[in-house]
Formats: sequence, structure tokens, C-alpha cells
Amino acid sequence: MASNPTPDNPDILRAVADRIADGCHTHEATIGILHNTEAAMRAAIAALSNAETQLGLKKTAVGLAYDALQAQDDAGYTCINNCKLRLRQVLGERWSITWEPTGFPGNSTAVPEKAELRFTLLDALKNYFTAVPASENAGMGATAALCEAAWTAISDARLVVANAESAQTTAFAARAAATDALRKRVRGLISELESLIPDDDARWEAFGLNIPANPSSPEAVAGVTAAALGNGRIEISYPYATRATRYRIETWIIGVDTEWQNKASAKDLEVILKNFTAAQVVKVRVIATNDGGDAAPSPEAQVTVT
Repeated sequence: MASNPTPDNPDILRAVADRIADGCHTHEATIGILHNTEAAMRAAIAALSNAETQLGLKKTAVGLAYDALQAQDDAGYTCINNCKLRLRQVLGERWSITWEPTGFPGNSTAVPEKAELRFTLLDALKNYFTAVPASENAGMGATAALCEAAWTAISDARLVVANAESAQTTAFAARAAATDALRKRVRGLISELESLIPDDDARWEAFGLNIPANPSSPEAVAGVTAAALGNGRIEISYPYATRATRYRIETWIIGVDTEWQNKASAKDLEVILKNFTAAQVVKVRVIATNDGGDAAPSPEAQVTVT
């Protein structure tokens, strides 16, 4: 008996569900599928697709928020350095007790390396220049107002980062919920078929599934992409092959190998191969497999190792 496992990978799950929905379109009425219909399956697919899109947008927002925070931190660094140059004129080149009220940490006049310390120092410098306005020099960029503006800009940017990360966490949860919902639909449809049609019914394949009593090998992988990642690594990616439960990745190092080498086995649609040598030229192909056997090999890809 061949199994029809429910995929964990969201991309594979969506591909499987789409083939199932096609099968429902053709056969749900004649078979008598009542619960996991084409409409229900496509709604669950759309929900996961939308959740993936929203998660991608939230990830982008987090990245942009951190870029903005970095820009404000860089501006804050410049402001602190300007203040340091001015204070050296007033308080001397080396740290002494007269530097204590300025807030420079660690008995040093160096601009702190840690962003958190720079953030705190800007507030301390604002307070110092407010208390000792004679030490300010607008021409040198060392005033209480400038320190306060830099501190506020960083504080606002930190809030944007926190909000973006919170939204991303919510999007991750929404994607997980949508994935679980689609997985339940797929599993539910398979369970319905098990109760409605025989294990040797050819219509299983119309849903992109294995015939439990007489499995066929999967369709072949349509294409392969190979990219050099450096340090002797190659990233391999490929599309879902109908009825595949695993993928065997084979390589052939030109000028070294005399036949294809079994390099890796994977359930997902991408894998990183390691331990190649820079400048080697490597051919790659992928073979989809299941309980019914192996598909024909995919078209080959070729990559030069870096």
C-alpha cells in the first residue's frame, strides 16, 4: 500500500492542494466528496497564499525599519562625535572628573561602540548642555537641541522596529494557521477518498495522489536551478513533481567523475550541497521518487563552484 503523506513544506503543500482541487473539479460530484470540496480547497489555498504574501511584506518592513534605525544611529554617532570635539575644547583632551556630568561611559571620551550606550549618551549630553549652556557650540553641532533631536529620532526608529517585529510575529502566526488549515483540508480529502473509492481506483491520480494499491512513479522534475554560494557550496532548487515524496540529487563533477553520484536526498524543494572545490564544474540533476519508484531524471543544470 502506498502512502499519500501530507507535506509539511508550505510550497509543496500548496502544489499538492492545487492538484487535489483540480481532481475535485472533475470528480467531486460523481465520487460524492462533501466536505473537502474544490471550493473549500481553493479557499484554503488562497488563504495560505495571502498569508505568505503578508508575511513577505512584514519581513520587508522589518528590514526597512532596521535600515532606518541604522541611519538614525549613524546620525547620532556623528552628533556625539561633534559633541566630543567641542567638549575637548572645554574639558580637556583626556577624561577627567570634569567629564563625568557629560555621560560619556567607562571613564573615556571615546564614542561608545554599542548602540544602546550611544542612545543613552545622547540623552545625557542633552541634559549636560541644558545645564551648562556655555559649553554649547552650534557651529560645531554640539547643542542640547541637536542631541535631543538625535535621541528622539533614534527613539522613534526603535519604536518602528518594535512595531514591525510585532507585526511580523503576527504574520508568522497567521501563516502557520493557514498552513495548518490547508494541511487539514488535504488530509481530510485523502481520508474522504479512502472511504469513497477503492485503493486501486485510477482516479486517485486525477487528484495528484498515489494509487494506494498500485502506486505509479512520480512525474519528473521539470527543471533545476544551481547557484554557487562560495566556500565550495551549491544551492539547488526545483519545482514540485506530482506524486513525489522525496527527491534524490545527483551530481557529476566534470573531469573527475565517470558517472552520476548520489549527493543528497530531500523532502523539500531546495538543498545546499557542500564540500566541492573552487573552479570545479558540476552538473546537477534531480530525480523524484515515491513508493512506486523513480521518475525520469530532470533536465541537467551546470554550475562552476566558487
